[in-house]
Amino acid sequence: MLEEWSVKRRIFVYHTLTVLAALVTLLVVSGGVMGWVTHRYQEWSRSAIDDRAEQVQTLLSDSSGTDWGRLDAQLRELGYHLRVCQNGRELYSSLDPFQENAYQRFSADAVWPPNGTHTIQNDGILMIGTQNGPYTIVAMSRPHIPEVFGRQRPQSEAVMLALITSGLTAIVLIVLLSLLFTNHQVKQLMRPVNALADAAQRVERGDLSRPVDYHGKDEFASVCAAFDHMQRHLLAEREKNAAYEQARTDLVAGISHDLRTPLTSVKGYIKGLRDGVANTPEKQRQYLDVAYRKACDMDILLQRLFYFSKMETGNLPLFPERADLGSFVRRFAEDIQGELEAKGGHILVQGAPTPHPVRIDTEQIYRVLTNLTDNALRYAGTTPLELTLTIWRERDTERLRFADNGAGVPEEQLLLEEGSHNTFQNFQYSRALLDQADADESQGVLVVSNGFHLTRARMLAQRAGFGEVSTLAAPSSDLPARLYMYVREPLALVKSFLLDR
Repeated sequence: MLEEWSVKRRIFVYHTLTVLAALVTLLVVSGGVMGWVTHRYQEWSRSAIDDRAEQVQTLLSDSSGTDWGRLDAQLRELGYHLRVCQNGRELYSSLDPFQENAYQRFSADAVWPPNGTHTIQNDGILMIGTQNGPYTIVAMSRPHIPEVFGRQRPQSEAVMLALITSGLTAIVLIVLLSLLFTNHQVKQLMRPVNALADAAQRVERGDLSRPVDYHGKDEFASVCAAFDHMQRHLLAEREKNAAYEQARTDLVAGISHDLRTPLTSVKGYIKGLRDGVANTPEKQRQYLDVAYRKACDMDILLQRLFYFSKMETGNLPLFPERADLGSFVRRFAEDIQGELEAKGGHILVQGAPTPHPVRIDTEQIYRVLTNLTDNALRYAGTTPLELTLTIWRERDTERLRFADNGAGVPEEQLLLEEGSHNTFQNFQYSRALLDQADADESQGVLVVSNGFHLTRARMLAQRAGFGEVSTLAAPSSDLPARLYMYVREPLALVKSFLLDR
């Protein structure tokens, strides 16, 4: 019958039984310990106030001099020690360290009567005090200290240790009972986990066609189905990338064919110049201008289409080389300084003149900086435009910051979620921010992550209340990072399915 229950129900039943058994055990053990402590305390209480206490009260009431040594000797015969203060200042004391500590704890709020005595009983100690003119006279008994774990301790500490002992005993029993009750359940839980691990290993080898080998009817069946969906998504993405690659190849071939005629025309103009067809300076300049213009246009077109096709597949070619970041940035600033000044702008390079060795694709980084500059010219909305390129070294990393003095995005349009530590918290906190901003309850969300994480992110976003969830798979990083994802993400998917609600 238990095998037919859901995983959630089985875990609830097993652990409920464990907690109940542990509580019963705790009650029994704690009851026994507290009974023993209470019995010992009652025995001491009955014996604490005896005839010697009455004699001490008489000695203190009759005390009228300052011969504190004589009074202390009399009290010691009765098992008490003396402490005398004058206006809050200690004059005489024969208290041992334990008695002194107890005096500081229990006498702070004590009121000693001028005519007669007052008695305080606490923690196995009897304090009898009186006020004699400017003198506060207190007699403290030798405490009855219970022995716990081979050491004498105050009554309150003994009770606390007894409770801690019983609690630790109960914890040990809880652990043992939990192991007993959950051993079978762990075996059941590991079946789908092992199946997911095997599936992750197959994915790592590139096999995306086989589903997860699990045929249960519990919650893990849905998790395995989600994993299968993820595999199909990855397979579709791989096939799409292959189609993109084929389309890019065809595109390059088509461009080469389509540009053959214009290139032939350019070659004809150049040949005309070489053969003397353009026999006047004006005609020669005309031939040169037309040929150069067409060649530049075709070169730009070819580069744009080439890079576009590469970006579509996530396979933009990079050719890193050793360079000095400072020299590279300064050269870029010199190249665009004229254009900026013509448009009422200025560029400034900041940073130490020390070398900043890096390995970068200079062409692509130059392209990035150019695009940032064009964006600033179009949308900064500030005159004059000031661009700042800052270079610095942080630990073992060279840093480059591009900044402008534009208005930026209005503050009221920004909702920054900065308190989360994982995907589950991110969607929860983001949903709360949108609610505070009176956003539409059906507000959608675009999730950008690697292909493995998107299935779990979509599930968590929907649980957080986002109406429409769209996903965009970003290219995976280096091989060690991908291997880590293969191992981590199936287990994280199980955890999120069961716990992140």
